[in-house]
Amino acid sequence: MEIQAHKLRELAQGLGIDAIGWADAAQIPVNITALQHRIAQMPPELGYVGRRIQERLNPSLVLPGVKTIVMAAISYFGNESGIEDMPDGAGFISRFAWSKDYHLTVLPKIQALAREIEVHFGAKTKSYVDTGPILEKAWAAACGLGFIGKNGLLITPEFGSFVFLGSILVDLEVDHPALPAVPSGCTNCVACQKACPTGALATPWCIDYERCLAHQTVTAKQKPPADLPLAGHLYGCDRCQDVCPFNRRLKNREYRQEFKPLPGLKYPELRTILSMDEQQFKDTFKDTPVIRRGREKVQMIARRLVEP
Repeated sequence: MEIQAHKLRELAQGLGIDAIGWADAAQIPVNITALQHRIAQMPPELGYVGRRIQERLNPSLVLPGVKTIVMAAISYFGNESGIEDMPDGAGFISRFAWSKDYHLTVLPKIQALAREIEVHFGAKTKSYVDTGPILEKAWAAACGLGFIGKNGLLITPEFGSFVFLGSILVDLEVDHPALPAVPSGCTNCVACQKACPTGALATPWCIDYERCLAHQTVTAKQKPPADLPLAGHLYGCDRCQDVCPFNRRLKNREYRQEFKPLPGLKYPELRTILSMDEQQFKDTFKDTPVIRRGREKVQMIARRLVEP
């Protein structure tokens, strides 16, 4: 049995998924040598990528008999200004963390689509949102959802780069060929490279994690280098995305209900952050991505922003 492409799109649309694509699971969408080189340059916090490299390069180790990788994209962009309008004394939190943790909002949609595929087509599936050994951005590009930009992010023609990705491994084929690859839209554009306040994108398509503010304020275990300008960022960084032409054309889009900024998360006051005890921190950031960072590390960054 095969999965009917039109039915798959219909199911995805019914679940509020903005874009869907698929690709042959046997066609690994990366240059293995280049990937291994990139992994070798990653900081220790991202070591999990290398630890499960065989699974990433062989989806059948994740789901025996897998034939198709289905990738889904859900836009979380809305008509709200970014760091450019942040008031004095505040710290910036990245757009993806303004609302409930995407694992709590996006993952259920991906799991629901996987269940629908199982029910309608008798398939076996495994689904993930940022938690499995899946090369999500590379597969999304292979599925025709977009292209990898110079900032290392997937950029979709219709929804830009402010998208959450979900993956579903399926042991059936789809009755229609995969969407054609989206040609790179970066061409001679260097907007993201110029906008990066730390020079982390000096080499296009190659992120310098030691200088990337998203890494330093979200995943890094050590203090940011003393000479690294934090440029107002408390948790995450959107600068390379805010200037991207594919995102700038998204103005006047309304936020989906589940991605609307929660009170106090867009421009939190740094002194308030520093005064929080553990319970206050949990009450403020409950169910958001920030809670995973922990009070001590968030306050460490806030202290740097207040006393550079």
